[in-house]
Amino acid sequence: MDTTFTQRGVLPRPRRRSRVVVIGALMASTALALSLVNGVPAAAASSVGIFSDSRSPRTSVAKGITKSVELGVKFSSSRSGTITGLQFYRSKKQTGAYPATLWTSKGAVLARATFPKSKKVGWQTVKLAKPVHITAGRTYVASYLAKKGKPALTRKAFAHAYTRNGLTIPKNGGRYKYTSKSSLPTHSTKGTDYLVDVVFVPDGSTSTPAPNLSAPGESPSPNTDGTVLNLPREAWWGGSAYYSKFSKASAAGWTDPSHFPIAVFYGKPEHASSLASIGINTYMGAEHDGSKVSAMTNAGISVVAQSEWTAAEVGTDPKVVGWFLSDECEMGYSGCPEDETGALAQQTKYAATARARNDGRFLQANFGNGVLGTWWAPKTMSSQLALLDVSSVDKYAYTSPPVRREIERSPYWTQGNSERSIAYGWLQDRMETYASPAASKPNWVFVETAKPLLDESDATSIDPAEISGAVWNALIHGAGGIAYFQHNNNGTCGNYSLMDCANSRAAVAKVDAEVKSLARVLNSQPYTWNFGSGLQTSLRATGGYAYVLAMTDGGTGSRTFTLPAGISGTSVEVVGEGRSLPVTNGKFTDSFANEYTHHVYRVVI
Repeated sequence: MDTTFTQRGVLPRPRRRSRVVVIGALMASTALALSLVNGVPAAAASSVGIFSDSRSPRTSVAKGITKSVELGVKFSSSRSGTITGLQFYRSKKQTGAYPATLWTSKGAVLARATFPKSKKVGWQTVKLAKPVHITAGRTYVASYLAKKGKPALTRKAFAHAYTRNGLTIPKNGGRYKYTSKSSLPTHSTKGTDYLVDVVFVPDGSTSTPAPNLSAPGESPSPNTDGTVLNLPREAWWGGSAYYSKFSKASAAGWTDPSHFPIAVFYGKPEHASSLASIGINTYMGAEHDGSKVSAMTNAGISVVAQSEWTAAEVGTDPKVVGWFLSDECEMGYSGCPEDETGALAQQTKYAATARARNDGRFLQANFGNGVLGTWWAPKTMSSQLALLDVSSVDKYAYTSPPVRREIERSPYWTQGNSERSIAYGWLQDRMETYASPAASKPNWVFVETAKPLLDESDATSIDPAEISGAVWNALIHGAGGIAYFQHNNNGTCGNYSLMDCANSRAAVAKVDAEVKSLARVLNSQPYTWNFGSGLQTSLRATGGYAYVLAMTDGGTGSRTFTLPAGISGTSVEVVGEGRSLPVTNGKFTDSFANEYTHHVYRVVI
């Protein structure tokens, strides 16, 4: 059978991670220890996936597995589509050729291919000679024959059923069978996971359009200026055009591609002019201290008002663009009970009350530990987001050790130390999984600006450079807005850090100016492309240029970027840094001094 083999890292992928694939999620028995790679779920897109190409498993070789074994994953899809390839993570001991198979749940062979011999460790993909169309709701198995065993593994990666982009792996959905010949793996694993994927393309999604941006016959989204690349596009919430469905947001200028939401959480109304001067354009909630809402809106700042602000106080002010329903309802806060069913019921009531106003304002709520996929709202997060138009998430990885511990306990976090900028992009990735379709609603990521009212003895204040890194990693991963938590108890400057802490204020002013200058880029749909290993990137195109937003995957040092075909520029401008880099044979190289370092590149198409 004629198949095409590639090292996974050289295939096109989304801004920072991989292909829309079913993860090989195998729950191993005590006799079979299998693994999940360090990775991040990705947004739905054509031929993209869940794990970063640069991630490596926690256990590189399962030494106790030396017999030939068929390793696979059981999965189903809520949407019909096409399987175009199979993937697995090759350990350093797996140098041979390995047969791969796509099966029906009953064991009928739908396609076979072979991973050729290789000494390269990491993700590998084999393209099917003839893609296989699968039907929504039916169950399939993807597997490969690990001759003489020795696969990579991570224990206890999934504790329950996993759904991503309409693809579902049931609890204990991993499959294995000791055999010398390719055979349907029928035994369920419990406790650890292998890395077996399928490359999946939902019907009608060879490129992923922005959702509901224009009806037939209407003009295209203002986020489209005619600059295009011949690449598939990532799933996307739609940029500034998303807000055209909300009359107040539209009247306030939110549909302008030069507008990108930069919010402060529960700021004082009297601080509005000062906050606006450092780039804040939105209050997400505001202290209800007797001030009029016009104290904020007259300063040119939009407001997403909480219920303390009555409909009469808000009136018809066009700059009150939304209603903020709750903060961490899924954790039992904002008047919500601690059980997730009760919390969802209360959130439903909040949403119904706000919707009944029919006043052209969007609904927003903020989430905390529910993003982790562990003990808080493991079954209801998608239902929570279905009630909303905009969501946000806060987990302060840079400053709170307990937060880091909870992130690192999540089955979806497999990247080691979470005290890095990559944690903030990971939060965005996780929130995208709860929207339906995935990434179809804007999510804003919170970043702390000092010590965010923490009382644990080992808590810290965020460094100004870390603020920038957290913001840009969130944006690279697709955040539709940034929200700052400015309240502070570090004992060295005041409660309102964006007013009282000079270093925080200067850092936020600098990053806000950069975000504002690139708003049109951020409001354009990302493309799927893999620039190279060790990188997290987002590729955009507007105004005749390609833009690459780039950070590392948590490391430092030199990185080489491979540009996609169709980009003709012979040099790359490093935006805002006063320098350029030569392009040689379609590649350029740059360095990243710290894990929080980011660069934005611009090159002529």
